[in-house]
Amino acid sequence: MTNDHVSRPVETGGDSIAAVEADLDTTRHEMADTLDELAARLDVKTRGKEKAHEVKQRTQVAVRSRDVQIRSGIVAAIVLTLILMLARRKRRVSDDE
Repeated sequence: MTNDHVSRPVETGGDSIAAVEADLDTTRHEMADTLDELAARLDVKTRGKEKAHEVKQRTQVAVRSRDVQIRSGIVAAIVLTLILMLARRKRRVSDDE
């Protein structure tokens, strides 16, 4: 039994062993990334938590927006009331003269 394949460089279709190993390394990294992505997609518990957090954030934004609209309405009503009161007072002063 001899170990001829260990001691001599092998050429495969013009590619050196280093190029083949680099290609294998790239493929391994791509496969690892793909497996990580698949594992993340299949992790129902984590995805559920992420979705719940997302819904919570959207709800908080909607509530803040509604609160701003309500406060704006209240301020507008107060301003309109003050304008009407001033106009009424001005009319009374004009009528008294």
